[in-house]
Amino acid sequence: MQSPSLKREATAGQSKATITSLDRVVVIGVLLINAHTWGLNSSYAVFLAYYLRSGTIEGASPLGFAFVGGLSISISMLVSPLATWFIGRFGTATTLRIGVVLEAVSFIGASFSSHIWHLLLSQGLCFGLGLGFCFTSTVGVVPQWFTKRRSFANSVATCGSGFGGLTYSLATNAMISNLGLAWAFRILAILAFVVNGACSLIVRDRNKAVGAVHIPFHKDLFKRFEFWLFLGWGFFSLLSYVIVVFSITDYAQSVGFTASQGSLAAAIFNLPK
Repeated sequence: MQSPSLKREATAGQSKATITSLDRVVVIGVLLINAHTWGLNSSYAVFLAYYLRSGTIEGASPLGFAFVGGLSISISMLVSPLATWFIGRFGTATTLRIGVVLEAVSFIGASFSSHIWHLLLSQGLCFGLGLGFCFTSTVGVVPQWFTKRRSFANSVATCGSGFGGLTYSLATNAMISNLGLAWAFRILAILAFVVNGACSLIVRDRNKAVGAVHIPFHKDLFKRFEFWLFLGWGFFSLLSYVIVVFSITDYAQSVGFTASQGSLAAAIFNLPK
């Protein structure tokens, strides 16, 4: 008959093996989610260049198109307190799936857009909400599964955004050229929904195990000078990033490159990310 101590050791060994097998799955899942959120967001550079030259959107100015891209990024950041509350109230999986649905709906809506306000609601507001819910749900998951090589695991998961930006900058231009704008959006919607939806089934958090506390808005942080410095760094670094990532394709075309070469420039820019 097996002693209680041996049973506990066997149970602990099985638990450790389970965690070891799941941590890699979680990293891959978050990598794919980053590729199909931040990576897809980077493809707006290709859409922007197309909008500026095609005239398919009525009543739009270059500033209006730029505002669509800026709106998606800003909404994704502003919605984080709400997404954090959802995580604490309904769990990581449910919050992530809300983001998956919103992102897919945003691309489907954009495929039928004919006026600038259609894009503002779909590719701007709705996509920003989806991006924010997906990102907030997964940003803290990977570190929960590691005590060693945590930084390396985070870096692998984060590189999904660069991989997605590289892939979809090239793919989006090819789809627009061969299938048209509407079907490019619809294909991206299907890809995002299928991949992110599948990942929402395999990504697991350890909130209960690590005692995670989700505070939607911590106002006391605003009393700390270091926090304001951190906010300033985030503001200016993201500002410069957005300007380059969304304008590089159009700039390349404006100086004489083709649409394919412009999308390649955007892809190369996303690669180191």
